[in-house]
Amino acid sequence: SFNCLGCTNGITNINIRDIAQELGLHTSTVSRALNRSYLISDNTTKLVLRKAHEMGYHFEQTKKNIVILLPSSDTEFAWYSISLLNALQKHLSETEYYWEFINEDKIDIIQERSVAGIISLEFTHHIAIQITQKYNLPLVCINNASNHIDNVYSVNSDAESALRLSFNCLYEHGHKNIAFIAYGNSSFAGQKRLIAFEKIINEYKLQDSCIIIQNNVNNYHGIILDLYKRGITGIISDGESAGLMIWNSLNFCNIEVPKQMSLITWEMPHVSNRVNPAVTTVQQNFDMIAKKAVHLLKIQLKKEQIKEDIYVPYLLHMRDTVSIPREI
Repeated sequence: SFNCLGCTNGITNINIRDIAQELGLHTSTVSRALNRSYLISDNTTKLVLRKAHEMGYHFEQTKKNIVILLPSSDTEFAWYSISLLNALQKHLSETEYYWEFINEDKIDIIQERSVAGIISLEFTHHIAIQITQKYNLPLVCINNASNHIDNVYSVNSDAESALRLSFNCLYEHGHKNIAFIAYGNSSFAGQKRLIAFEKIINEYKLQDSCIIIQNNVNNYHGIILDLYKRGITGIISDGESAGLMIWNSLNFCNIEVPKQMSLITWEMPHVSNRVNPAVTTVQQNFDMIAKKAVHLLKIQLKKEQIKEDIYVPYLLHMRDTVSIPREI
């Protein structure tokens, strides 16, 4: 039999015989349904899977362990999601698991799947809370405030490393009037980056000459002109999509990069290095993030102890948009 390794509703050791008895089915039918056999109709399979979830049955020992990925549907983060999904597919293909992608608004389809565990790309923690409340499944979050939820662990890009790499690059070229343009969202990663920039400028005692701008619109022209007039000589912009919009606004405002304004943005793969001038960027280490996320999930599936969340440093790509500051 396929024994449960720990279940909800106070029930333990749920096996296929218990499910079969609840549904009035033969144990062989339940076993085949749990393993998604073609011999069992879709309706019966869905019925069995839903009942198994209700009873707290765990799927680690069924033949088809499926990892579900929950990418954000927000188009603003398309480049981020694509990069991360590509990396996850690479590392999941090296495991014994099958996997599929499900949007966060279709979360209830889990009840129709033999799910071993979940890797969530949704980076505000409401989905993580929903999963822990409704499903007794191993969960790993990526770039999420999962450390606020018991028994949920995450792999996060190290926000402070991104800001330190960017700030130090500009500072070493002589910049002391630096603006950080942050995309105006309340995500865990976004808030960590704001805190990191404030911490760094305090360390360098540059609070009076550095600026933080939070923006949640796609038009940066007015912001860029204002920063230029205020004597800002270097800009750091977070977000894979926002960086190139700022680069475009600098061109639109006839502010020459890097002669009149140095720029460091988040890497947009296959784009940042092909514009003119090629953009100096920091990049989330998607390959390492994916590798660590799959590793954390496997640890949970083995019921081994996880010590803490994992933070992965950023990468710096030095190109052509940073030089010495203009005279002001």
